[in-house]
Amino acid sequence: MMIKKNKGVFCFRLLMQSSAVVLTMIGVVACSSTPTPNYYTLASKVSPLASSKVRVIEVLPVGLPDRIDRVSIVVQDTAGKSRILENERWTSTLGAELRDNLSAGLQQKLGAVDRYNSGMTGGKVSYRVATDFSHFDIVNASDAANKNVEVSVAWIIKRNDPNITLDTNSNQNQQLACRMSFSQPIVSGQNQIQHIVSAASGSLNKVVDAIAQSIVASDSKAQINVNGVICS
Repeated sequence: MMIKKNKGVFCFRLLMQSSAVVLTMIGVVACSSTPTPNYYTLASKVSPLASSKVRVIEVLPVGLPDRIDRVSIVVQDTAGKSRILENERWTSTLGAELRDNLSAGLQQKLGAVDRYNSGMTGGKVSYRVATDFSHFDIVNASDAANKNVEVSVAWIIKRNDPNITLDTNSNQNQQLACRMSFSQPIVSGQNQIQHIVSAASGSLNKVVDAIAQSIVASDSKAQINVNGVICS
């Protein structure tokens, strides 16, 4: 009787161990079938402005609608329907991507330092840049003619000269407000997500160029003349 009892216990333990192995294998298969997300960034590709004498800028966090300010890439159709691509992601939220790459592009374009996160103290003339994107929409419709990145952006440039006191009757610490809107085509073809990212990067490069030229114009007290840009 004791032998039979031990044999039953042994069979029960073997059954439990087999079940655990099976569950583990199911868990491994389930985990391995989950797609690995792809990550992208908005790379800035700009050429320096030889005319720039600006040495210090301060690029503030950008304004961006909540509907697109997320890590996952959001695409829309021409009817306004949005689709969130959970496995196609920016390396950070879109708002952070735009600010960081706007800063990097302006520093390269102007030959300046962004003191926003650098810890740099005052003492030099600087230009604060506040940017607001009301649209940075990826419209990836089935119709090739309607594949665009739609951009509407406004920015304010404020000059800060520490050598000018508040009671000085001068307009040296002036402010310039500008805006622009445009559509950047998205190339159709294989690896569509890469074409989307390239178009988004190209859109940001246009914004970098426009803001850089408006800063230089403000610094030299000249009239800004950039196609599609309105300043006041």
